[in-house]
Amino acid sequence: MSYKASAIVTSKGQVTLPAPIRERLGVTAGDRLDFDLSASGKLTVTAVKRRSIFENFDEVKLPPRQRPYARKDLDDAITATITEKFPRRGKRR
Repeated sequence: MSYKASAIVTSKGQVTLPAPIRERLGVTAGDRLDFDLSASGKLTVTAVKRRSIFENFDEVKLPPRQRPYARKDLDDAITATITEKFPRRGKRR
C-alpha cells in the first residue's frame, strides 16, 4: 500500500511531515529522518527511531523485591550484567 502526501518547504528549508505519514512511520518528536538523494533525483526518507536506555533493559536481571528499586539496586544489576556479558581478559595495568 502506498502513502502519498504533500508538504510545503518553508523559507528556512523546513518541512512538516504530514500526520498520516508520521503515524504510519511511527515517528515522534526526537526521532531522526535520514535522507538519501539518488543521482536520478529520487529522494528516499528513512525513519530512525530514538534509542531508549531501557530498550535492552530486559537483559538486566533485577533481584526480586517487595519494595521499589533504589538506584543502587539498578546500578548493581547493570554492573553484574555487563560483567557477565563482557568478562575481562587478562590483568589490567
